[in-house]
Amino acid sequence: MIQAQPSSQTVASGLSVQFTDNYLHLSNWRERLNLVHTLGATIVRIDLNWPWIEKTPGLYDWSLYDAYAAELEKLRLRPLFILNRPNPLHGTPYEAVVDGAWHQGPQPPTTPSQIAAFTRWTAAAAERYRHLNPIWEIWNEPDQEGFWPPKPNPQHYVTLARETCVAIKQRVPNAFVTGPAAAQMPTVWRPEKPLMRTLLNDKALLSCLDALSLHTHRFGQTPETVSRDYAVLRKNYLAAWPPAIPRKPIIDTEWGDSVYSSGISEETQALWLPRMILTNLMEQVDLTNWYCLMDTGHNDDEMEDRFGLVRADETMRPSFQAYQTLVREIGGMSLRETIARFDPATARGITILRFCDESAQRCKLVTWTTETNGTPQKIVVPGWRRSGPTIDYLGREDVSQPNTNGVLEVQPKASVSYLPVTVAH
Repeated sequence: MIQAQPSSQTVASGLSVQFTDNYLHLSNWRERLNLVHTLGATIVRIDLNWPWIEKTPGLYDWSLYDAYAAELEKLRLRPLFILNRPNPLHGTPYEAVVDGAWHQGPQPPTTPSQIAAFTRWTAAAAERYRHLNPIWEIWNEPDQEGFWPPKPNPQHYVTLARETCVAIKQRVPNAFVTGPAAAQMPTVWRPEKPLMRTLLNDKALLSCLDALSLHTHRFGQTPETVSRDYAVLRKNYLAAWPPAIPRKPIIDTEWGDSVYSSGISEETQALWLPRMILTNLMEQVDLTNWYCLMDTGHNDDEMEDRFGLVRADETMRPSFQAYQTLVREIGGMSLRETIARFDPATARGITILRFCDESAQRCKLVTWTTETNGTPQKIVVPGWRRSGPTIDYLGREDVSQPNTNGVLEVQPKASVSYLPVTVAH
């Protein structure tokens, strides 16, 4: 069992949400961005769309993203910029079946001249927006046909990532750079992932990157199942990390669950959202990006349209409130102790975590169980006493929790509960 180590980073400092780049073409994009601030996220992930900026070879039009950057600065939001999208000025044309349909367009940069054009642009971007302290993510899901057409090529991606990372660090030495934004993390069912293997064999890239980014979508599985996959990642890949290179942390730049017609319910999305973030924290993954802020379409039968915390009609789903509640209850705290946790092998069981602020004077227990049926189990937590009402995952007072004198008991539910505590004397 991997026990979380105490972290000095607050929960809120690693909370991110996806802001779709196409929003920037809407008249109300500022109002939408303000929702990120209302939500309580401190990081916002968006495509820095290369062909939107370099429309003429060697000339960059930053106007769209300059306006966006100005709003980020007002709202004190940190950008997670995805350096992304093939550019027809610097990509070999292709015609092929991609994701089951016929497509044509430019390939990602793979030749020396194409890579040089990409790295010039990324270095210029790093310089232009360095005042925002961005996280720079090199490409998005290069292990998917749709993002690396016509067919993923791990070596081509790693070459591009290495040259890009080096170019950014030469221009802005303290820039934070991550990759590969892998869509397919190793799993117990499909452990072999060529992209991860190729990346770990490139010592120059590993030395340059500040973190490895993965996507951990569960597609209807409970959040706790991600622990089994992290175990595969550690055993099959990270265990082979070159000893001469400092180990880099893992960050999660996409995790969400769609409420489309064949997906989960809105209620389940809200129940699972805090469990997703908390499970990552136990796994020492300090950044979780929720995909995504708002629905991207109106088709209830299309999975991609229904990941939003906000519906297409701009009303909030319960998951928006669940995210806000997590921020309000433990956003200024860090994980100090794993008192109990679900079984990583089965993804079932009870979890009790202790979060505290920097002074360790203000603490909260966060509890939940994966079980939805059966008799609720009461657990005694020695050394602590209740110092206020229990708050449920939607911010309501939970009067069903035990309130005994002198002995702290918790009764975990499938929904997360937040219980303020102080040291028992």
